[in-house]
Amino acid sequence: MIAHYTAEIFKAFLYGAAGLIGGGFLFESGQRYVKTAGSNQFKGKVEALPFFAGMLILGWGLQQLEPVVADVVYAVPSTTRLGVMIISAMLLFNYSVDYFKYTDLKSVSVYAIGSVFILAA
Repeated sequence: MIAHYTAEIFKAFLYGAAGLIGGGFLFESGQRYVKTAGSNQFKGKVEALPFFAGMLILGWGLQQLEPVVADVVYAVPSTTRLGVMIISAMLLFNYSVDYFKYTDLKSVSVYAIGSVFILAA
């Protein structure tokens, strides 16, 4: 029963991580601008619409991969899934903020806890 719940959470985590990384690469926004695809020019909302459409298409494509993702997720033991989520969440959190360090004491302790779960499987 717990294995089923961790599998569902892990699938959602994989989709969320893909969206975070893809969205972080494609967009940077402020109060009156949107920078798209790593460009150095500020663009208006109308110019950003193709990128929003691209994200919708990416989301649709990810839904089509559901059977493959489910097979991969259920092939991984539940404690390993939990460890991967812990480590990946810390990596993604550090990725999302420009000045955060990947190897500070708190991050390393989270990596260690995640590693224990992975090795416990």
